[in-house]
Amino acid sequence: MKGNARFLTLGLCAMILLSGVSLTNVFAADESMIIGTVHVAACNVGAVSLMTGPGEKYVIVNNDVGKALFKLDKTHVKASGIVGEDSDGNKTLTVTSYEIIQAVIRPPVSLRVVQPRD
Repeated sequence: MKGNARFLTLGLCAMILLSGVSLTNVFAADESMIIGTVHVAACNVGAVSLMTGPGEKYVIVNNDVGKALFKLDKTHVKASGIVGEDSDGNKTLTVTSYEIIQAVIRPPVSLRVVQPRD
């Protein structure tokens, strides 16, 4: 009888330990910071992306913080969140926080050939 009680106690402790390890892996997702321009798709109501470069975008997951970005079309933001991938292979961002930033505007580069004077 005591052998069975020890076995059950040991098994229960092992299950608790393993469940704690698996929960740690679920909640240990790293946050990333993405800087880009918010783009609200005109053809797909409710679709918002964060454009980070030519052809590079993160589809914003529709959570409470992500919904706030719907009102910020063409605004430059620094967003923090969990990066993932949807079923179509698109990068996704579950936004946990964001900050509106000033766009870095670079003056146009003009090349002018200067001829030396004689």
